[in-house]
Amino acid sequence: MVIELSDAGSVVPESVSSAEVSAVVGPVVVDLGYGHTRIGAVPGPDLTGLMDAIDADRIVLDGVAVMVEQRWTEIFTRWSESCGASLIIGHPSTWGAVRAGVLRRAAARVPADIDVVPRAVLIARGHTDTTVSRCAVVETTHLPRYPAGSAPTWDVQRLRRRGGDWEIEASAVVAVTGAGADRVEVEAAVDDGIEVVFVDGAIPAERAAAVDAIGRHTVAGRILQVDPQLIARWGARSRRAALGTGPGPAVGDEPTTSRSIRWIWVAAACATAVATVAAGVGIWQHDGPAGSHTDDVTVGRTTLTVPGDWHRSDPPAPSGTAGPGSQTRTVFAAGDDGSRILLVQSPVRAGSTPASVATSLHNRIRQRGDDVVTEFSPSTRYAGRDVISYREAPVSGAPIRWYVLVDDDLQVSVGCQGGTGAETIDGPCTEAVASVRIGPG
Repeated sequence: MVIELSDAGSVVPESVSSAEVSAVVGPVVVDLGYGHTRIGAVPGPDLTGLMDAIDADRIVLDGVAVMVEQRWTEIFTRWSESCGASLIIGHPSTWGAVRAGVLRRAAARVPADIDVVPRAVLIARGHTDTTVSRCAVVETTHLPRYPAGSAPTWDVQRLRRRGGDWEIEASAVVAVTGAGADRVEVEAAVDDGIEVVFVDGAIPAERAAAVDAIGRHTVAGRILQVDPQLIARWGARSRRAALGTGPGPAVGDEPTTSRSIRWIWVAAACATAVATVAAGVGIWQHDGPAGSHTDDVTVGRTTLTVPGDWHRSDPPAPSGTAGPGSQTRTVFAAGDDGSRILLVQSPVRAGSTPASVATSLHNRIRQRGDDVVTEFSPSTRYAGRDVISYREAPVSGAPIRWYVLVDDDLQVSVGCQGGTGAETIDGPCTEAVASVRIGPG
């Protein structure tokens, strides 16, 4: 899709300098939201395509392949140069270590003070006063978007105030059906210790449905929809909260002075600056070519969806490991550029869970003592599934992103490796992981 940006240049006076920005407003809060970003209180560029491609290594911009991480670095650089202040970037709360790591590595390459935090933390900072110690944030919109046909869910983050700032202490997912949200899941996600619930999402009807369901099924004292202005105004206030130097935010509690006007000017300047980065982006591509077809393939106990014209091969097991109950490997490869989906099935001990397998994998990675395997996450959301994830840098070829599922004493690992062409592996990878089904043993 074409990235568009509303023109905020007309409200930016030339008299605002970088020194005034830093002295007057401190850090500028950038809320990535659900793709339609906000820089301070001002609408920013539409980065939905880039956020939807967070799991890809590359995107295609006007026919040119660009690394996703590098694109974020370019955007962060322009923001920091034009804002003249430190930045706090709020990413979707469901993003685990792998996805958030892309933003953190991009920010680390920028010679500026950039902090990357989950949106739930910004929401809690912006909407609570110092008397609240526990809250929950419910998000009804997801990026990357789930594959078509996936059951809708709400993502819940439970937060606790520690040391003057907010931390996510637990996460939950609430399934939503035609009859609404499941009562038992809502009660488990928003426990009796939650003092206030904040609901956010891109679609007003979904937010309203979440507010209604939480109100009917929980004892939370307050249930409020998120106000973007409060995120912008108070999302950077952890130090103030820690020192107890001021009351919590209240709508309309500050007069319109030159200080508040300049704060709006700064946000507008930052938003305008991104226009030259985002407006010329052109067409985002991170799916397979139009008209491509897929096949449901069963390999052993696992069924998954792969591009129908990709070649399948079943490499032999390493010497000494073949036999009943051994690991099996299957490779699906594109004929044009060598992109690959790898499927590895490994029996695990009876009663194994995703948590126990994640612990075992993490221990083995640590024992390697090298940097071949990085970005390990014991639990993250990808393609609408709860998976273990990590990144492998093979001796040759592009990096491989691995997504691991565990069920019925079988560990299924799906690896996604880009090829030499401009097309990314993101589309086939998302569809493969989303479609994995493990049959009975």
